[in-house]
Amino acid sequence: MLLFVGVGLGGCAQVSLYPEVTLAQEDPGYAPAAVDHAVDSFLGDWGAGGGGAAGGGIGSVGGTPDYRTEKSLETTIGLRVRRRLDPGWELEGAIRGGRGQGRHALPGGAGVFKDPISIAAETGFAEAEAMITRRLGPGVLPEALPGSLSLSAGLGVRQVSSRMRIDSALLAIDTSHRQRLEFGTLGARYEVPFARGGGTLALFFEARGHGRDSGLLRGGARLILSRPR
Repeated sequence: MLLFVGVGLGGCAQVSLYPEVTLAQEDPGYAPAAVDHAVDSFLGDWGAGGGGAAGGGIGSVGGTPDYRTEKSLETTIGLRVRRRLDPGWELEGAIRGGRGQGRHALPGGAGVFKDPISIAAETGFAEAEAMITRRLGPGVLPEALPGSLSLSAGLGVRQVSSRMRIDSALLAIDTSHRQRLEFGTLGARYEVPFARGGGTLALFFEARGHGRDSGLLRGGARLILSRPR
């Protein structure tokens, strides 16, 4: 929120607001800690019911077990603010809220339990982001393409709340987890106007870094409505 407010207060007379809707892959930064928590809940629950054999949780596993993400999708609604700087440069901020769905598989199990484990996660989140954007001029894209290309770099923070269902041949449990993700981002965006100037459809790819986890790639599509004020 502070990032968003800072962008807005930087020059109210030159600021425009745009509603936006996004369909994208989930931010993959939440997964390692969420998987850790899910497996810890699984082992802790088994240990409580079976004499504590696996009560050590993640400490007895030796770190995040190997997993693969089989499903990753999120939808968001938000508000974007833009302030024009020098020609071709913009300062942008956004606040967003949304929901995501993910499915993760641990084919080798976890700890002493070697049966496959599946984790289905439903997430709710809110995030704020601020970035500097460079709009590339004519000649960068082939003449046959009607849109424009831009590059951006920024910082943000996301608050995530996850509800997870962990299933295996031995046990099925539900758990929840909350975490805060601070991130840096580098991205590219291709925008195409639609509906006679009513907005733009932006196809984007970005890399988000979350401390120890860097270079996490994702892509999506964002509808940015042209209703500046």
